[in-house]
Amino acid sequence: MSKEFELFYPFDLTDPSRYHYKVIDGEYFDWLFSHLAGTGLTFLYRMNAAGRCYYPSRHMTMFDHASVDYGNPDAQYWHRVPEALEGSDLLAEAVQAAKRHGVKVWAWWNWNEWQNIRQGYIDLVDREWYDKPRKYWCSRDGSRFFCGVPDWGDEEVRQRLLALTDESLAYDIEGMYLSTRSHSWWPCWPTPGWDEHLEPFGFNDSVVEDYRKAYGVDIRFEDYDEDKWLEIKGRQFSTLLSRVGHRMHGKGKRFIIGIQPDRYNLMVDYDKRPTVQALAEHLRLYKDWEAWAGEGSIDGICAEKACPGEQELAGADISLFQETLPEGFPTYSWLDTTWWVNRGAGPFSLENWCRGSVEEVLKQIDMAEDSGAAGAFLHSLYHYTGCDTQGRELQGYGVLPRTEYFDALRKRQGNRA
Repeated sequence: MSKEFELFYPFDLTDPSRYHYKVIDGEYFDWLFSHLAGTGLTFLYRMNAAGRCYYPSRHMTMFDHASVDYGNPDAQYWHRVPEALEGSDLLAEAVQAAKRHGVKVWAWWNWNEWQNIRQGYIDLVDREWYDKPRKYWCSRDGSRFFCGVPDWGDEEVRQRLLALTDESLAYDIEGMYLSTRSHSWWPCWPTPGWDEHLEPFGFNDSVVEDYRKAYGVDIRFEDYDEDKWLEIKGRQFSTLLSRVGHRMHGKGKRFIIGIQPDRYNLMVDYDKRPTVQALAEHLRLYKDWEAWAGEGSIDGICAEKACPGEQELAGADISLFQETLPEGFPTYSWLDTTWWVNRGAGPFSLENWCRGSVEEVLKQIDMAEDSGAAGAFLHSLYHYTGCDTQGRELQGYGVLPRTEYFDALRKRQGNRA
C-alpha cells in the first residue's frame, strides 16, 4: 500500500445548520458519514466560532439564540444554529455516527478567536472573559485589549484552555487540531475609528513579570529589546502547547497545530483590508516550532493561509517548515477549495462563495502531496458536500450536496490501496 497521505475534512456546524433542509441531528451525521466512508477523509469538528462553542461545555457558552440579532429579518436563519444545538449533543452524535461508518473524528479549536460581532446579524462574544478584558493581550499603556488573543502566560487562561482540551478528549476523539486562523479582526468592538490608532499588543502582567525576571527591565516604562519581548511571548505560547500536548498524548491522541508559515505573525492575514493587515503586524510573538517538535509537544504542523478572493490551487507554502524541522516531521498544507466573491448576501453567507471543480480539488491534493506534505486540510469542501438543499440552488455552488467529490475521493483512495 502507498504511504498514507492524510486528508482532513474541516466542518463548521454553522453552515450546514443554516442550509440543510432539516435541523441537524444524529440522523444527519449518519447521512454525512455514509458519504465520508471510504474516502479517507478525517472529520474535523469545529469546536468554537469566536467566543461560542458547538457542544455543551462547562467552560464556554454555546452559540445560543441571544447571539442572533432579532431586529434584522435577513439574520433570522441564524437561529437554526442554536436550534440544532438544543436538540442534542451534536459532537457526541458525530462521534457515534463516525464509529458506525469507520470515520475518524478530530476536534478543531480556534483559540485566538474569542469575539466576532457583525452588526445586525450575530454577536459571538465570549461571556467568560467579557468582564475580564485583561485575559486578552493588552497595549503597552494597558488601555486597549485585543479581544481575540488570550494572555498565554496567565495561569487562569491556561487552565481554561486545558479544561477545554479535557472536554474534547472526553468525546473519544482521535486527535486535536489547533488553528491560529481567526475571525477576531479588530481590538474589542468594530466601532468607528477603531483603526485610527494601531499599536503592539502583549504587555500583560505575565509578560511584564517574565521580562523583568529575565532582564531586570519593566517594559511598560523602560526601553526594551523587541526580540526578547517576542521571545518571552513565544515561550508562554510554547508552554501552553507543551501542556496541551501532554494532555493529548496521555490519552494516546495526536495534536497538530496550524500557523502562518512565518516566525512572528500570530494571525493569518486573511482579511484583505489594509487596516486589518496592519493590525496583524501588532499581534506578534516568536514561534519556536523546532522546540515544539523537538520536545514532542506537537505531532505535526500545518501551514495555514488566507481565505482567497480568487481561486488559488496551491496550498500554503510548507517549505520553511521542511527546511527547519527534522526530516520526516509531518507537515501539512491548508487547501482552500473555494474562494470568496462579494455578492452582497450578508456575513458568512455561502452564496458569497465559488467552488473548485472535482478535477481542480484533486489537482490541489496532488500538488500538496508532490510538495512533500504528510497531508492536507480541505478547507470549505464541506460547504457544498455537507448539506442537502432539497433542490434549492445555492449561488456559486448549485444544488447540494455535490457528492461527486466524495465519489472521486473514494476512487482515489481505492487506487492507492
